[in-house]
Amino acid sequence: MKRFLSAALIFGGALAALGQLSKYKDWAKSPEAVFLTPAEKADWTKVSSDADAEKFIADYWAKRGGDAFHQEVARRISAADQQFKMRSQKGSESARGRIFITLGAPTRVMESRVPGAADNPSGVDSQAGSGLSQLQEGNQGSVVQTWVYDKSKFDPALELSELRAQITVDPQRGRDELMNPGPVGKTLDKVNEKRLADVQQKTAAAPSSAPPASAAPSGNAPPASAPPAPAAAAPAPAAAAAPPPAPAAALPAAARSALDAALKSAPDPSKPAASASKTPGFWGGDFRSVPGDPFYAFQLILPASKVPAGAAPKLGGVVTKEDGSEATTIWEDAVLVDSKNGNAVDKTADKSIVLPAGKYKGSFGLFSPDGATALVSAGTAFEIPEKSTDFRISPLVLASTLTPLTKRPNPTDPFVFGMEKPIRVEPKGNGMFSREDGLWYFYTVSNPAVPAEAPAAAAPAEAPTPAAAATPAAGAAAATTPAAPAAPAAAAPRPRIMTRIGVLRDGKPAFQPATLPAELQPLGTSYYAAGSEIPLATFEPGYYTFTINIRDLNAPRDSAAFKGVDRSGDFVVLAADGNLPPTPTPAAPKTTPTPRPKKKA
Repeated sequence: MKRFLSAALIFGGALAALGQLSKYKDWAKSPEAVFLTPAEKADWTKVSSDADAEKFIADYWAKRGGDAFHQEVARRISAADQQFKMRSQKGSESARGRIFITLGAPTRVMESRVPGAADNPSGVDSQAGSGLSQLQEGNQGSVVQTWVYDKSKFDPALELSELRAQITVDPQRGRDELMNPGPVGKTLDKVNEKRLADVQQKTAAAPSSAPPASAAPSGNAPPASAPPAPAAAAPAPAAAAAPPPAPAAALPAAARSALDAALKSAPDPSKPAASASKTPGFWGGDFRSVPGDPFYAFQLILPASKVPAGAAPKLGGVVTKEDGSEATTIWEDAVLVDSKNGNAVDKTADKSIVLPAGKYKGSFGLFSPDGATALVSAGTAFEIPEKSTDFRISPLVLASTLTPLTKRPNPTDPFVFGMEKPIRVEPKGNGMFSREDGLWYFYTVSNPAVPAEAPAAAAPAEAPTPAAAATPAAGAAAATTPAAPAAPAAAAPRPRIMTRIGVLRDGKPAFQPATLPAELQPLGTSYYAAGSEIPLATFEPGYYTFTINIRDLNAPRDSAAFKGVDRSGDFVVLAADGNLPPTPTPAAPKTTPTPRPKKKA
C-alpha cells in the first residue's frame, strides 16, 4: 500500500507540474517530440512552467544538432502530413506518421484484410475521389498494414533484429492504430538513445570552435530517392538543370563480352518500344525531369538465388547510337533495393541515363565485383525524345509501394518524381504481386491544355513556414510595413484529365471498366503525377493486364490528346505459397466447319 501511495504521489506531482503549462502542455505528444529518450520523457514530467518548457525544448534540439536536425524533422513531419493524412487525424500524428518520422521509410509494407471487414480492403477513402472502388464489389473496410524494417536499417551496435509494426488502418473512423506498441516502443527508445549518444560523442570529440554535429535522423531515413513535401523555410530555388552525361567507363573484358552479346540480341534501335520495355530481369522507359528534360530510366532485377554474398555487385552497360557508334558505357557499384517476390526477396538496381535526344540500343547487366561473372543481363532499344511542349504521358509504372522522401533529389534520379514533394515509385519490373500487396499504378502528365481564356499555371509555390516568418528580418519587415488587404486570388486553371481503367485476366475483362477523372498532383510547371492503389486481396491467382486510357478534355476534339493515350502493364497475382500460378491454356483456334456434301436425289 505504501508503495502504491508513493507512486500515486509521484504521478500526481507530475500531473500538477504539467498542469501549470499552457503553451507547451501537449508538446511531448507532438510529432516533434518522437525522438525523446525514456530519460528525457521522465525529465519532461518535472517541467513546471512554460519558461522551463522553452528551455527544455531548446536543449532537445541543441543536443541533436540544432537547426539542421530541426529542419530535417520538419521535412519529415510535412511528408507524413501529406502521405498518411486521414479524416480524423493529421498524418504526422498517426501511428504510421510517427514511425515514419522516427525511422524513415520501411523496407517493405505488407497489407491484409481485417477479418470480418468489408470487401474492399484498400484502405483508401472512397469519398476521396479515387474512383478505384468502382473496380471492386463491396464497401470500404479496414486493413492491417505491416511495416517491416530489416535489421540492416539499424545500427549494428544495437543488435536489433527485424522490426514489424502492425497498424490497423480504419477509413470509416478516419484513423490508424498501432497494434503492437510494446515491441515497437522499445525499439524506438533504443534507436533514440543510440542516436543521441552518437551525436553527443561526435560533439565532444569535435574542436570547440566547430559547430555542433548535425543529428539528422540516419540509418532509417529513406534514400534521396515517395508524395509528401519537405517543409521549407523559404521558397525553394528553381530545380537544377539535368546533369551532363556521365563519362564513359572502362569495362572489364568479361563484362564487355557479355554486354556485347546482349547488345546483339537487342531490338532494332530504329523501332524502340513505344512506351516501356520489359524483358526478363529488366524494365525501362523514358521519363522527364521537373524542368522538362527527357532521360531514360531502367531497372535490373536480380533474383534472390543469384544475390552474391559479400561485396555488392557491379552495374555495367553499353549504349550505342542508331548508327552503331558507342554513346556511353557504365561500370559502377550497384545500389541494391529489396523487392519482395512471393516468399523470396529479390534485389533491384535502378539507373538513369542522360543523353541527347535520339534512338539508342543498350545492354545492361549486374556482375560479380571483378566483372568475371554476369549475374543478369538484358538488351533493349529505347528513345530519348526532344524536349517538347506537347501533351505527353509517361510509361505506366506498376508498383507495390510509393515512398515519400525527406531530401531534395537530383532532377534525373530514377523513378523519383517531384522536387519539392518528391516521391519514389519503385517499379515491380517482374510484375509479380502477392494478394497481400496493393497494386499501385502511377504515371505522369506533361503539358495538359488549360482553358483558352486562362494562362497555364505553374505548380503552386510552398508558403514559408512559421519559423521563417519568425526570423528577425521578417519581424522587422512586418513591423515597418503596413499590411495591405489581400486581393482575392483567382482560381488557377486546372487540367481536365479523364481516364478509363480496366483489368483483364487472360485477355478477358475481369471487372467492368471504370471511367473517372484523374486525381492530379502538381510536380512542376505543366507537369503532374497521377495514380492510386488497387487492393489485390480479392484477386484470384492468375495473369492480369492493367489498362488505362488517358484523355485531355481541354484539348481540341480532333487531337490525339483528346482521343486519349493508352498505357498498359502486365502483372501476376502469385499463389498463396508464393509460386507462380498455372499458365493459362491458350484457347483453341476456331475452325470453319467443313460443309457436308449434299445427298444426290
